Amino acid sequence: MKTKLPDLLREFPELKLRSFPSGKNPDSIPIEYIQSDSRKANLEDIFCVPESVGPKKGEFISDTKASVILLRRGSNVSVDSSKVVLECAEDPEQLQGGIASFLLDHPSKNLEIVAVTGTNGKTSLTNILFALAKDQGKICGLIGTIGVQFGDRSIDTGYTTPDASSLNLILKQMKDEGVTTVFMEASSHGLKLGRMNGISLKAGVFTNLTQDHLDFHSDMEDYFESKFRLFEILDVSKSPFAVLDYTSPGGDKLYRKIGNNLPIKALDGIGNEYRVSDLSLNLQGTSYVLSLPGNRRQSVSTNLLGSFNVRNTALAFLTGLGIGLDQERMLSSLREIPQIPGRFQIVYSKDRSRMAVVDYAHTPDALENIIRSVRNSQPKRLITLFGCGGDRDRTKRPKMARIAEELSDQVILTSDNPRTEKPESILDEIQSGFSPGFIPLLREVDRARAISEGVAVLPEGGCLLVAGKGHEEYQIIGKEKRHFSDVEEVRKAFGLF
Repeated sequence: MKTKLPDLLREFPELKLRSFPSGKNPDSIPIEYIQSDSRKANLEDIFCVPESVGPKKGEFISDTKASVILLRRGSNVSVDSSKVVLECAEDPEQLQGGIASFLLDHPSKNLEIVAVTGTNGKTSLTNILFALAKDQGKICGLIGTIGVQFGDRSIDTGYTTPDASSLNLILKQMKDEGVTTVFMEASSHGLKLGRMNGISLKAGVFTNLTQDHLDFHSDMEDYFESKFRLFEILDVSKSPFAVLDYTSPGGDKLYRKIGNNLPIKALDGIGNEYRVSDLSLNLQGTSYVLSLPGNRRQSVSTNLLGSFNVRNTALAFLTGLGIGLDQERMLSSLREIPQIPGRFQIVYSKDRSRMAVVDYAHTPDALENIIRSVRNSQPKRLITLFGCGGDRDRTKRPKMARIAEELSDQVILTSDNPRTEKPESILDEIQSGFSPGFIPLLREVDRARAISEGVAVLPEGGCLLVAGKGHEEYQIIGKEKRHFSDVEEVRKAFGLF
């Protein structure tokens, strides 16, 4: 049975009825769902008008089929008299998640949901957790940058954290198809915009906080507060807990801010209950010792490469303990985690004398971590190929140049997703970070040509690191989204197809 408008107003007293069509009884108005995309809204839906759309509010309201419009109080926008108008004191997008959950009978309440936030590592960590839980018979769902996965379904949402209405619909579909446990990425955008409001969460996991998204956040403090929001919205009825990397940037600050509000499993934190030591890193795999409470020491081995995957697998292990996964079976699963697309993804030449590594690293910290990790394989020459996205944080461009110069043998500059910026202008800003007199091996805006030429000059025993796009199968030039895959271009350059 559909919800009636009075039921919605009783559930959400912050909603006020501003106007409704003359001759129509508001008590009889049915409400099907809520959408913040005017194109998705149907006749009996609410069109939630986010403040972020700015001057286009009127245009979107005119175009939508929705018979109910939700606006922020004081919005100076005209609405046709045939529509019901609701208003609230805050940005309507902050209420969207709670309303969507209510209209779908709270699908997340019946799910065990673990959300991972942080600048880097979200995709790897959620994929590791997904593999560990699946191996123990849990019916799992995965939501994140690479897309949505459950059962035999794979859905590309285009967002790390989908909008609140899409997210609740995904969770309902998962619940209806028998999923019990969900691992999802919680982006700072999603958290700040309220996309996860109304979601019932069991646990929050924090990886790190380094510079990114300063085109969206006013400063690093705003970025941090957005990440912290995850730990404020955990469901108290589910005995929630937090997991964090205490030694990572932002880890100790988050630990202090959470305080006694939640149980915390802190990797390398105060008291050293959970501590990593005795690392061994090479191209055959990674191993380390994880100290656990009660003076226990556990040897951990994984096929995943790089020092950052020591942190990722250790955080996954601690999270798994928190949701009741069997310790020995987790250790067994960690030895053979499926390849995570575009995360330290190795492509060898036909005779295996040369290699390329494709990785999503697109921040200064991530680029430094991946270069250092590739260095551990001791290539005879390491060439780093990268660019920076257009219409995004410009301050990181020279920083990434300095890191690439200092840690690589040679550097190739190329385009990432230039979007509406001029590709050459982006490369100019990157190149401004190089030392005086430093000249990159190649500067080429055509990414496919840059990859091809990078492979062509790669000596025996050498490695080409292709950073920035990872799993992405597109490149955005202007406003056009074209098919492009770093892995495909590397394989072509090696003559593998």
